[in-house]
Amino acid sequence: MLIISENLWNEIKNVIPEKKSKIGRPQKDPRIVLSAIFYVIITGVQWHKLPDYYGRPTTIHGRFRAWIKSGIFAAILHKSIDIAIQKLGVPESFLNDTSSAKAPLAKFGGKNPTDRAKNGVKKGIVIGWNRIILSIIVASANTHDSKLLIPHIENIMRFLDRPKVMSTDSAWDIKKMRKELAKVNLALHASTNVRCDKSKRKIKSGGRWKMEQIFGIQQWNRGIKFCWTKTKESFLALCQFASSIHNFRLVGIFG
Repeated sequence: MLIISENLWNEIKNVIPEKKSKIGRPQKDPRIVLSAIFYVIITGVQWHKLPDYYGRPTTIHGRFRAWIKSGIFAAILHKSIDIAIQKLGVPESFLNDTSSAKAPLAKFGGKNPTDRAKNGVKKGIVIGWNRIILSIIVASANTHDSKLLIPHIENIMRFLDRPKVMSTDSAWDIKKMRKELAKVNLALHASTNVRCDKSKRKIKSGGRWKMEQIFGIQQWNRGIKFCWTKTKESFLALCQFASSIHNFRLVGIFG
C-alpha cells in the first residue's frame, strides 16, 4: 500500500496541526490521510474508491477539505520551495507557462478553445531556472494566458530583491505586460508574437524545454491530468501537493 516515506513526512509533519481537544473521536493518523490524498493524485481514483486501508473515504475527504481551508497544501508547497532553494540556490531567472486539462465536473471550468469547446481548466506555473516550482494557479480554460502571470507575482515577490528575467512564450508578448512586470524588478523575455506584427524580428525565449518537462511530469499525476474536482480550491490543493512532491524529488527527499 502506498504510504509517503518517513523522510518526506518528517519534513512536512510540522505544518499539519494536531488535534488538541480530547472531545470527540481521535483523529486519523495524518500521515495516512496525506498518503491517501497522494494516492488520489497519482491514480486519479475517485474518493469513494480509495482502498480500505486508508479508512473511510468520507473521513479522508473531510480532512482534505479542512486542510484546504487551513492553508495546509499552500504551506507544504512553501516548505518544499524553501528546502529546494537551500539545496539548489535562489532562482536567478524564471519561466512561466500554462497547460489546459479537461474538466467535466468543475464548477469553475470554462469552454476550452483548443479542445472543441469542451469544459476545461488551466494551470499556470512559474518555475526557477533550476526547475523548482515556485508558484501554481488554476483558472477556467477560457481565461487568456496573459491574465495568468500577474497573479504569480505575490508568490515570487520574495525573490525579486534585484532585477531578474521572466521568460515566456508569445502569448505574453504585450507592451502592457512588460510595463507591469517592470514595476516589480522583472524584465519580460517573451517569444515574438508575429501574429500581432509580422514585421517583428522573430525571437524565441530560452528554456522552454524545462517548462515542457515540468508539465510532462505533472501529467503523470492522473488525478490532476484531468480535473475531476468540482471546486477550484480542491483542484488547486491537489496541484500544490503534486508540485511539492516534485520539489522534494528534486533534492532527493521522497522515496
